[in-house]
Amino acid sequence: MSIRPSTAPAIQDMPPPGGYKKIDFTRYLPDRGPKGWQLWAGATTLILYGYYQVGKTNQARIQQKMQERKVRYALAPLMQAEADREYMERELVNLRREAEVMKGVTDLKGNPWVPGASQFFGGQWMPRKVSYFMRHHN
Repeated sequence: MSIRPSTAPAIQDMPPPGGYKKIDFTRYLPDRGPKGWQLWAGATTLILYGYYQVGKTNQARIQQKMQERKVRYALAPLMQAEADREYMERELVNLRREAEVMKGVTDLKGNPWVPGASQFFGGQWMPRKVSYFMRHHN
């Protein structure tokens, strides 16, 4: 027969009188790494250095863009002169073609056709559209 749990005497392991002997575990464990303030100081230093490098790079990029802009400003008149020269070459080709096609044609007043003259433009000179030249250029 068994004893009912409610009537059994309580059995519990207890420490010896005066307690257990203390264990010196600190001499067996190595240091766990840097202290918290050292981690914060290191991270702050790295972040500040990164921002410093970003600032230097941004300044160098701004300086590079300024130099490129100055070169473009210096070359703009030369590039415009080249574009004007190419435009005039295309215009002369078109005027010659127009003179060949329109020879023998007279305007409404009976005057011979003048290459480059058009009833659609007033007295002010306007260049033709570039796309017109690109389509009709040999």
